[in-house]
Amino acid sequence: MISLSPVIALLEPKPNGFSEIWFRDVKGAAEFAQVPPTALPLPACWIVRASDKVQHAGERAENVTLAFDAVIAIENVRVHKSRGETDDKLLKYRRAVYDLLLGYEIGDVRPIKFAGGQVLQYTDGDIYWRDRYEFDALITNYLPDPPGYGDLNYTGERP
Repeated sequence: MISLSPVIALLEPKPNGFSEIWFRDVKGAAEFAQVPPTALPLPACWIVRASDKVQHAGERAENVTLAFDAVIAIENVRVHKSRGETDDKLLKYRRAVYDLLLGYEIGDVRPIKFAGGQVLQYTDGDIYWRDRYEFDALITNYLPDPPGYGDLNYTGERP
């Protein structure tokens, strides 16, 4: 019903003032499903559709709340500089994505809202974290019922 391609396009360029290396890849759900178990060029981000909640809003109209996850992957490497450095780095990426997405509007929908986050995987080499975002839209692009039967129109030769 609503494409998330504009969200991917929004996250591809590095934001002004971001001091870390920006995402090497920003992709969608199909690419996330193909993440290799071996080395992946990190940092990376995937936009993955999570859920649709629908409430009827009249004839041929639905209020839809669409949720999607911004899955962020960064290296999890122990560094002797300071404690919590990897967590601080993850927070920088989360905050940058949050700043880009919060209030962004895809076409004629209501602004994107933040809905929380959750760890997906911690390993010796990387961290996968997802932040959930949601937006609401009124969907009215259903086709109307066809007109009632009137008569036959012959379009070819008659028998």
